[in-house]
Amino acid sequence: MKKAIALIVALLLVISLSTFVLTGCNHDDDDIILEGDGDIQRDADGNIIYNNVKLSMWSVTTGDDANTQDDIIARFNDMYKGMINVEVRHITRYDLETLLSNTMQFDKENAPDMLFNHGSRAAESVDNNWLQQVDFFFEKSGAVFDKSDFVDSLLESVTVGNTAYGVPIDCHSAILCMRKDILDKNNLPIPTNYTELVDVCDRAAKLAAENNLWIRGENSENYGSTEWRKASTAEAYTAFPISFGDMWVHEFVDYTAAVQNGGKIVDSNGMPGWNTQETANGLQVLRDWIFPSATSTNKYAMSKNYGSSYDVGDTPFKKGTCIFKLQGPWAWQKELSTFDALFAKDGGSSNIITRSLSGMFAKDSSKEYANSIKGEGHAITLLKTTKSFTKACAATLFMEYMANNGGIEWAKRGHLPAVKSVANASEYTSDPAYEAYVKYWGPATDYVVVPPTNYYSYVDTYFKQAAQKSISSSHKDTSIKALLDKEYKDCVDYINLYK
Repeated sequence: MKKAIALIVALLLVISLSTFVLTGCNHDDDDIILEGDGDIQRDADGNIIYNNVKLSMWSVTTGDDANTQDDIIARFNDMYKGMINVEVRHITRYDLETLLSNTMQFDKENAPDMLFNHGSRAAESVDNNWLQQVDFFFEKSGAVFDKSDFVDSLLESVTVGNTAYGVPIDCHSAILCMRKDILDKNNLPIPTNYTELVDVCDRAAKLAAENNLWIRGENSENYGSTEWRKASTAEAYTAFPISFGDMWVHEFVDYTAAVQNGGKIVDSNGMPGWNTQETANGLQVLRDWIFPSATSTNKYAMSKNYGSSYDVGDTPFKKGTCIFKLQGPWAWQKELSTFDALFAKDGGSSNIITRSLSGMFAKDSSKEYANSIKGEGHAITLLKTTKSFTKACAATLFMEYMANNGGIEWAKRGHLPAVKSVANASEYTSDPAYEAYVKYWGPATDYVVVPPTNYYSYVDTYFKQAAQKSISSSHKDTSIKALLDKEYKDCVDYINLYK
């Protein structure tokens, strides 16, 4: 999923908003009358006959995620061999929306039957008249869709007007990676909230300035990777690098900082809800992270000003020139392999640990929203170009399977189950991977996804611009509330112009 995206916010603005303007409320003859059995044929027992039904799906997963997903889908295809077969095309998150828009406008014959995409986009896709409800076909097929067993916010994201337009599969966010060996060597605790995190970073910076901070890892100073050395005093030690160009920041951390300090993403009318002092307070945490002031919690900068750099923590984390970094949970297994090799002579991957973002940006950890994490939930939706009732029913069998059978294998990739009974099952919680790291990513109920809104692209893109400016050196003397107000006005004006 990683790719260089230095101008990501600008690109998203051009692509996402132009896509929405072009499609708009594109109501046409795609509406399907949901009554009767359509082309469904049944056997003597009343069961639907599936005779080599071919289903196509576009999936936003790539890389190792795609490989794991393909393995899960292969098991479904084996189970329904000769009856149903699902073929998947994997497309990056930055290409899928544009490809989908172009296909639905100009090339519907080549549209897929299903999408595996972020559930928060469902309401916008419904408004574009791309999706069809799934409840009708679940009733026809007999597949189980127990809505009470799904995490509320994830089910809400695919529900419009009390009608489900898809099935939630999982949720995910960025995670924290920590150098446990450096913390232990310097008698620094594992932080559990923002106050403790700031304290650890400040203490590390102070120790380094006094030439008393022990570090180890990759280096060009003829030390072995497991050999301890003192951190350089040539420049300030910054324990937790971030940048406004980092995907983990503009996709997850900026929103997380907002909601952990009482901010909202969308208001009750589906309009942007982030133009509040609470959101400004959350983004102030990120500004102070890089530019501490007399009023900030941290006395030392926790990160250098990396500007628009991407994945700024990767190299320092291996070198030991930082203690914390942001990462995608789908990359955690790769992190473990990297440190198993790098520290093979002393503890391997036991030198690093992972935690969720829960509480790490909340100025007041006693608030009920302090543990909220901005997440994204994957969901499978059904396109209106799928006219066959038989195919639509086959799709519900697949949706049921994917929601209930990814389990711990999908969670290892960082995707926590949307189905509560799956997350509570003994085969899930007894897996060694759960005990080792999955449980530290918290329950899916901590994750907050963008509520249903027809204006997702607008709400998301303009907020990211405000967040980017909030931690940019070129705007650090402008109040964050003023930046939010300006982007909010532009966002609402754009919505009113084209809605």
